[in-house]
Amino acid sequence: MVSVNSLPIDGETITSTVDLAWGMQLSTSTRKDIEARTGELIGHLNLLVGQCLNEDESEDTLRLLRMVERHVAMSNRPTSRSPVHDAYAYMRDSAVFASTLLSIYQKTNGAEEG
Repeated sequence: MVSVNSLPIDGETITSTVDLAWGMQLSTSTRKDIEARTGELIGHLNLLVGQCLNEDESEDTLRLLRMVERHVAMSNRPTSRSPVHDAYAYMRDSAVFASTLLSIYQKTNGAEEG
């Protein structure tokens, strides 16, 4: 069984996904597109949380990780009954969290930020 903590972090892919999410507009995005991008972001967040938990244990980072864990909990995600605006806002929040965690990961590992 592969541990999330041992999976590689692809900063370019995460940055690209975040940029695509930030480039989406509510007025021109379909619910399907929003949900697909959100799924990608949640996957990135899960990988980043696993990495950051083991590498940066500062109080601020741990607080952020708790916020992300609450954010990605199934009970806090929009459902098919949620308004599209709520799904869109959740996607944007996911992008902010992904960008922030990627930055922490890169600083901790001495990687260049994208």
